[in-house]
Parts: sequence; structure tokens; C-alpha cells
Amino acid sequence: MRNPEHLDTIRRLNDAARSRPGTASIANVTIGFQSLTDADRFAALAQIVSFTQFDGNNDPYGEHDFGAIYRLATGGWTQQRPSDEKAIAATVFWKVDYYDNTLTYGSDAPWDEQRTKRVLTIMLASEY
Repeated sequence: MRNPEHLDTIRRLNDAARSRPGTASIANVTIGFQSLTDADRFAALAQIVSFTQFDGNNDPYGEHDFGAIYRLATGGWTQQRPSDEKAIAATVFWKVDYYDNTLTYGSDAPWDEQRTKRVLTIMLASEY
């Protein structure tokens, strides 16, 4: 278990990694996500950078390192999972991972921005 100061720092750095992909993190998208239309990719990315739907299911450790967004059958995108599964046309996952500065190993200090690189991966749930 991380101490509260470390957890607060990890959460802040992960929020920055998600909200500023390519700047505060290395952004990585899968071929499935890339195959979405431009409009869907931009709409999905807008939901990811503004994501606030953290709860015990997707954020059990309070690190803000994972989330899911949903393309509705009507064409819109949302952060809230619809109760009717038939309303979901696609699910996109995003995940922040922590690596050492060489991107070879997992970081042993994800709260230390000098020793950790963050990688934001965006993928279709079907690719998981």
C-alpha cells in the first residue's frame, strides 16, 4: 500500500497523463482504436481527457490509472456505462502504466516524476 502523499502524487500525475496525452505521457493507441472514424476517435479522446467517473470498480487503489468510455448505439459517447447493454455500440478502455526512464521495466517509484515515464494506452475493449 502506498502512503497518502505518494498516492496523491500518483493520482495527480496520472490525471495529467490522461488529460495531456503526448505531453504529460507517451500516448499509445491500438490498431482497433485507430480504425475508428476520425469523428469517433476525436469524440472518444475528448471523453478520455475529461474523464471523471472514477469509482471502486475502475479505480480500486485511487490512482486514476484506468477507465472505460462508451459509444452509444445512437452515435454519442459517454463516460457512464449505460444500464442497457444493447445501448452500447463500442467500449474503449484507457490505461496509464508506469515505466522506468528506459521504458524497459515497471517503475519502482511511480510517484517520482524524474524516475518514471507514463504511457497512456487507448484500446477497444474487444482488443483486451
